[in-house]
Amino acid sequence: MEQQSFMLVFQGELVDGFELEQAKQNLRELFKVSQEKIEQLFSLRAVVVKKNLTHELAQQFQRQLQKHGLVTVIQPMSDTKVVEVSEEQMGDAAAGAPATQDVQALADGRPMPFRFEGKGGEYFKIWIVNVLLSIVTLGIYSAWAKVRNHRYFYSNTHIANHSFEYLAEPITILKGRIVAALFLAGYLLSGSFMPALQLAFMVVFVIALPWLVCKSMSFRNRNTAFRNIRFGFDGSYFEAFKAFVLWPLAGVLTIGLLLPYAFYRQKYFLVVNSRYGTTLFDPSFEARQFYGIFLRALGILILAILAALIPVIGPLITLALYLLVFAYVSANTTNLIYNNSTLQQHGFESRLQVGQLAWIYISNWFITAITLGLAMPWAKVRLANYHAQCLTLMTEGSIDEFVAAEEKSVSSLGEEIGDAFDMDIGL
Repeated sequence: MEQQSFMLVFQGELVDGFELEQAKQNLRELFKVSQEKIEQLFSLRAVVVKKNLTHELAQQFQRQLQKHGLVTVIQPMSDTKVVEVSEEQMGDAAAGAPATQDVQALADGRPMPFRFEGKGGEYFKIWIVNVLLSIVTLGIYSAWAKVRNHRYFYSNTHIANHSFEYLAEPITILKGRIVAALFLAGYLLSGSFMPALQLAFMVVFVIALPWLVCKSMSFRNRNTAFRNIRFGFDGSYFEAFKAFVLWPLAGVLTIGLLLPYAFYRQKYFLVVNSRYGTTLFDPSFEARQFYGIFLRALGILILAILAALIPVIGPLITLALYLLVFAYVSANTTNLIYNNSTLQQHGFESRLQVGQLAWIYISNWFITAITLGLAMPWAKVRLANYHAQCLTLMTEGSIDEFVAAEEKSVSSLGEEIGDAFDMDIGL
């Protein structure tokens, strides 16, 4: 079921204690528009100053406008009969409303929603060319394809008027992929001719895993930028070894009892060592919260196993329940991590809904299957759009205080070996 959208409507009413000229001056400074636009705002019976909001986000915007003297009303998007002028008709004044203008014009405590502006048809053209050229070049072009894909999704992900950037060079990724492919080939061939050698490959891989995690995150963050400031990662081998080797091993030895704790240690390690410029992220989520998520997911998983016993329709129900388990864990862990992590005084709000995310997973899988994979670009864009819709940066003051860090270039080897072995390293 589609989530209802709301709009903020201004009908000329001011907060008690605010003089008209004072309110107008506040709004001129807030919106960064001319006096003429402000006069237009006050001359009309009803004006939409912001639309297509969740009810919670509308309330946040409403509180911020109230601080500047405006009383606004939250109304459903469908209720247009009382609205005299829309956001588009107001032009620059409405465009200057919260979370749509430049970051530097934002007031203290202003919510800044993420948004994704990619289109399925637009991305399909990039995707199909990437697939065809990768096939023709026997996989060599896949490094360029990865960069094109990342740059498309990064550049279409916005906060205010700024988008993210992906800065990696294809040739760097290609070098990492060649080494990763050789390592994977050696591992697979050793299983056919020398099983003992394959065991040696596994031991080497386990020992190298923490290094791969750190290098992968360093490469990914180093090549991600926002407002010309790069992200970074400072995790150490020893801490990664504990999070990605020792604790998972303890989880296996305790018949799964410590696996949620191992998952918690991994996510905590990735967040606490990530930074924007020189500023580290600060996580405050706890292990017990992950146990609650995984115990409830286990209940759904048991239902999936029982559903598999139903004749004929059992496999379809099982698949749907498995996707529901994945959606449940993904939505709740993502919300938990973002809602309990800060960057200096700034925070995040993630509002992923399990039902909506599960429906996207199930319908994406179905449409991709019946189109033999051709609908995959639309599926990816749809998922990216939903994730962006549900994420907001909650600012407290200016974000201009962040300082860029000078860093050495980082090899893509860790990330490419991770991809070769289908490792999902990240948040």
